[in-house]
Amino acid sequence: MEDTTFGWTCEMQVKALRKGLRVTEVPVSYRRRIGVSKIAGTVSGTVRAGWKILWTIARYSRKRETP
Repeated sequence: MEDTTFGWTCEMQVKALRKGLRVTEVPVSYRRRIGVSKIAGTVSGTVRAGWKILWTIARYSRKRETP
């Protein structure tokens, strides 16, 4: 993955789909986070993360696949 922030999961999914791989959601258990999220806890953090994710999807959807 090239993206080191919020977009890496989207990058991974777009690349997998372009290669014809099957993608499946798997439920996992987790513990609640202690403290306040710096991203989802603010409007600006949420908007920035959302923008980065959408930008990553658009970027890798248009990118030509290299062998």
